[in-house]
Amino acid sequence: MTGEISALACAFTWAMSCTLTKSLAPRFHPLTLNLLRCLGASFIIWALIPFYPGVQSLFQARPASVIFLIASALLGICVGDTIYIQALKIIPVTLAFPLAQASMPVFTLIAAVLFLGEPFTGGLAMGTALVIGGIYLIAGPQGPAAAFPRPPTQQGNGRGIGLILIASVLWTFSISFLKLGLQGVNPVTANGIRLPVSCLFLIPLAFGRKATGVSSKPAVREIFLGALSGALSFGLGGVLFLLSIQYAGAGKATVLTSCAPLFGLPLSALFLEERVTLRIRWGTGLVVAGIFFLL
Repeated sequence: MTGEISALACAFTWAMSCTLTKSLAPRFHPLTLNLLRCLGASFIIWALIPFYPGVQSLFQARPASVIFLIASALLGICVGDTIYIQALKIIPVTLAFPLAQASMPVFTLIAAVLFLGEPFTGGLAMGTALVIGGIYLIAGPQGPAAAFPRPPTQQGNGRGIGLILIASVLWTFSISFLKLGLQGVNPVTANGIRLPVSCLFLIPLAFGRKATGVSSKPAVREIFLGALSGALSFGLGGVLFLLSIQYAGAGKATVLTSCAPLFGLPLSALFLEERVTLRIRWGTGLVVAGIFFLL
């Protein structure tokens, strides 16, 4: 149960980070906020490494594991997230988010069974279907008007959906590489390798962009909260996610961590004053039922 509990704890941590990120999004360019989150997480992880598991763990990792970890960071955090951000410029988040949350677990589950040798059971299939259905009800569009707050073009809509699917495939490869890179490597050490690589990749993208879309410079408090969201998401959440992959397998871990919107409901209602509808309650019930099959 260590892997399953770690995955659910990771989902809760990601929900807290998502609530913070959503409140900060209007104040930052997406690339800048993503870099700030990676820097905050890197600081926490590298402050922890000397005490646990020790600096020597960085030099004890096998070269093959380091290569897989770097590849997972480049594909997932850097390229995958960047493509996802680009898709958000084309299609609304009410379409992009549920599509990503539904497609990535399916792709990862298929890859885990076909390429990583993970078992496929009836309970896993039923739990996955219930969780994905519940996530769609929770985070999906609430009707034609909600799905498209501005009139989309057919070409733009298709391009945006295509980018989401490409990002999901890249995240799937990233998680598969993570499973291979974690062999014999402590999760804290693994994130100590992945996060600095992500920062090095994102720095030229963030500073090389045109300064558009933000009316004024963010306050120091907002910068701190952005770094805190990264410490929660990529730092604590990242370590929990790696633990869940180690103990529960890539397929089950990805499905369970996709429950983040479930934990985000009370946080959004409390801090962002978002309304909890009947559809969201039905979705919550499906997710809880799916978790029962997966545990």
